[in-house]
Amino acid sequence: MSSVRRVYYYLVTLITLGIFVSGIGVLLSLLFDITISGSSAIGQSNFIQQQLSLGLAMLVIGGPLWFFFWKSVRKNVSGNNLEIGATLRKFFLNFILVVTSLTAVFAAQAVLKWLMTGLPQSQSISGSLATFIVSLAVWYYHWRVSELEGHPSPSSKTLRRWYIYIVSGWGLVLLAVGLVQLVNASASYLPIWGNHLIGAGVWAGSIPDSVSLFISGGILWSFHWFRMSEGDTASNLRQIYIYLLAIVVSSIVGLVALTMGLYQVFVWIMGAAGDISGSYFLFLDWVIPTLIVTAAIWVYHQSVAQEEAAELTERLLSAKRVHLYIMSFIGLGTLISGLIILFGTLLDLVINNLSPAIAQQPGWWQKQLSLCVALMIVAVPLWSYYWNQIILLSTSGGIAEWRAKSRRIYLYVIIGASIIALAAALVNVVFQSLSGLLTGNFGIGVLQNSRWSIQSLIVAIPVLIYHWLIARQDQHRGAEAAVSLKNITALIDHQSRDLIGSLEKKLGAKIRILEYIGALAGPPMLSDEDLTKLTDEIRSSPFPKVMLIIHDSRFLVLPYQEK
Repeated sequence: MSSVRRVYYYLVTLITLGIFVSGIGVLLSLLFDITISGSSAIGQSNFIQQQLSLGLAMLVIGGPLWFFFWKSVRKNVSGNNLEIGATLRKFFLNFILVVTSLTAVFAAQAVLKWLMTGLPQSQSISGSLATFIVSLAVWYYHWRVSELEGHPSPSSKTLRRWYIYIVSGWGLVLLAVGLVQLVNASASYLPIWGNHLIGAGVWAGSIPDSVSLFISGGILWSFHWFRMSEGDTASNLRQIYIYLLAIVVSSIVGLVALTMGLYQVFVWIMGAAGDISGSYFLFLDWVIPTLIVTAAIWVYHQSVAQEEAAELTERLLSAKRVHLYIMSFIGLGTLISGLIILFGTLLDLVINNLSPAIAQQPGWWQKQLSLCVALMIVAVPLWSYYWNQIILLSTSGGIAEWRAKSRRIYLYVIIGASIIALAAALVNVVFQSLSGLLTGNFGIGVLQNSRWSIQSLIVAIPVLIYHWLIARQDQHRGAEAAVSLKNITALIDHQSRDLIGSLEKKLGAKIRILEYIGALAGPPMLSDEDLTKLTDEIRSSPFPKVMLIIHDSRFLVLPYQEK
């Protein structure tokens, strides 16, 4: 099937499928309106006639058209692996799976809430119930088609992974949010919050919403994570899901909750809380469950990542590397924020002592100091841990790690931001000073107008110097040197794979591996000096394509060309 014809068939099939299932949904919704819903519209014959006419029209027109085009597509696909693995076909199937699974889970949430609240007649559930049934049926049919056909092409496997990890991510978010809301709503009814009273019963509040969200999200996530992604350890998308979605996002949410909780506690300890009754601590009923849930997500996915790490090659370390730099950046940013607030508080205290006439709100310095302490408590261990991990990775990774794009971006973003902050702060300090001198008002007002710039200068200067020195050190090691665009292929036995990994680190380049079959003489015994000589020989070759042959502790470097 030509590409244009394939686009035509799948586009028309998708549109007619939408018309067909919408018609079924309208008819089912009308049926549920008549049988189980308490909607006032069902007593109106005009409403029933309109819905019945619309549903039948969409069903009669969309159904045969979808069946005709889908049958034609299936006929072309039958027994043809090229069509089965076609990118457009797999995009079509996985697009439907993503849309219907997410639609079904949100409809299921409404249905579960309706069931848990005692099937109230005042709540119209017909639309959600019809949507759930239709979406689930469409999802199941296309899922079975996709699974029975298999995934014979690389693009089909990639698209399937996109579906799995997008939906797994949504399910995990819904699961976590539902659990946090459930604990939060339940804790709100505990008799420990002073004057904070909730009149309605426990089940009449938001608990049914939370339970339904937790159940529907949990089913969605567990099916796709444990059933669909089982054994997919070699996937780059899996690493992105684990490191960048599950670990990084849960870390950010947990750290925000921890910071806000510590801030509120320190405000209370320092006597700056306006309300010291039990209701002041209501923030704990969302801070604590958020910390517990995000910590559980972090610990679980971190353990999964560690278990699978042994099976990963260097090519799959990029997601882990990005994760380390993102978390280090978050920790450093939080640390900088805390230090800026600390120096700002000290400057404000100095200004107030020099000029008592400047009015401040009661408890201002306690609140600022509380926020500073909370940020520092979170930031110092966070940044120290991840930055030490980066140092260890760069020490063992050699030139390949120093040249890593994520490392270069991290360093230059911090250096650039520090230079911009310094320039802006210096401009303001010079402006305020000159303005004060020229107008004859050089005094405490200049210091007050320059305090944010001064505290930014105090923090930005050491940050800039430290990261500038690291960037310069990387440059001296060759991280910024132009990389020779050589196509390197190695012909080895499987016992030499570790050696290729060491060689890749020295070269700072990837090596294509070919394995030969035959009698093995044992793993190659090449010293570090031999590896250095081998690296120099490959780099010095004037030809763009090089074949490396390693056998019995001997190696050959041969230039070649393809005819």
